[in-house]
Amino acid sequence: MNEPEETRVERASAAGADEVRLYIHDPSPRVVRSLLQGRNVTEEDVLIVAGRKNLPSDVLEMIAKDRRWSESYPVKLALARNPRSPLTVSLSIARFLRVFDLEELTRSPHVPSVFRHKVESMLTERIPTMPLGNKKTLAKKAAGAVLLKLLQERIPEVVRLCLNNPHLVEAHLFKVIARVDTVPETILLISQHSVWSRRPLIRYSLVRNTHTPLSTSIRFLKDMKLVDLRELYADPSLPVTIKPFVYRELLERGSDPASAGQDQFYEIGDEEVLDLDPDKVAAELEPGEDDRAKEDDTGEKRDESPG
Repeated sequence: MNEPEETRVERASAAGADEVRLYIHDPSPRVVRSLLQGRNVTEEDVLIVAGRKNLPSDVLEMIAKDRRWSESYPVKLALARNPRSPLTVSLSIARFLRVFDLEELTRSPHVPSVFRHKVESMLTERIPTMPLGNKKTLAKKAAGAVLLKLLQERIPEVVRLCLNNPHLVEAHLFKVIARVDTVPETILLISQHSVWSRRPLIRYSLVRNTHTPLSTSIRFLKDMKLVDLRELYADPSLPVTIKPFVYRELLERGSDPASAGQDQFYEIGDEEVLDLDPDKVAAELEPGEDDRAKEDDTGEKRDESPG
C-alpha cells in the first residue's frame, strides 16, 4: 500500500466487511491492531492474523483476550501454534486443547522449546487415564517424552506400536530396559523385535536385564564385541544366570575372564612422548630445582654451601 500509516490505521478501524481483507496482511502492527478492534472482523479474518509469524506478541495477546474469540477452538489452536505468541497465552490455551493437537505441538519445530516441554508434561500426565484407542493412536506417531511414557505402559499392543514408531530412538529403549519397573512382557517384545533386537546397544542392555530370556541373551553374546563382553563380566549387576555363559564366551575367544574389568596400563616410549608435544615434554624433562644450581639476578651461580 502507498497510503501513509496513519491513514491506513484510520481506515482499518472503520473497515467494512468487504474492506477487512485489505488490511489483514498489512505490515504495520498498528494497522492490524486497529483492524482487530473493528466490528466487521470475522473469525476467519482473525484466524489469518493469528497465524501470522511477523507480528509482535502483543497483537496475538490482544486476540487471546478478546471475548469474541474466547470460545473459538480454531483461534486458540492457531495462537498455540504461533511461535510469536507469549508463553503465558500459549500455556493458558494448551489446557483446553485436544490430545492429538497437543501431540502435534510436541513435534513442531516452530514452537519454542520451553512451551513444547510444557505441552509434553501435560500430555504425559493424561496418558494413564486415556482410552486405549487414544493410546494406540499416539503410539504410532508420538515422539520424545510422550513416546517414552507410552513405552512404559503395561499394554503389549501399545508397546508393540511404539516399537514400530519412526520417531523411536535407541536412547528411549535403553531407558526403558534399564528401569527396574519395566514389565517382562515389554522386555520380551523388545528382544524379539526384528529391528531393535539387532542393535548392539540394545542387545547389551537386554543381556543385563533379568527379564530377558536366557536363550535370547546367550544368542546375543555370540555377536558382541570382546570389549563389551569384558565389561559385562565385570558388571556386578549382571544376572547370575547369564554370567557363566559370558565367562565361557570369553574363554572361547582367548580372553582371560579373570582380568575383565581390570585397568590396563601401557608404557609409552620416549620417542612416542616427544611426538606428542615437544615443547611441553622438554619443559617437563628439565632438571628440578634440587638438581640444578640456582642463579642470582646477575646470572652467576650462587654458593649454596652452608656458612
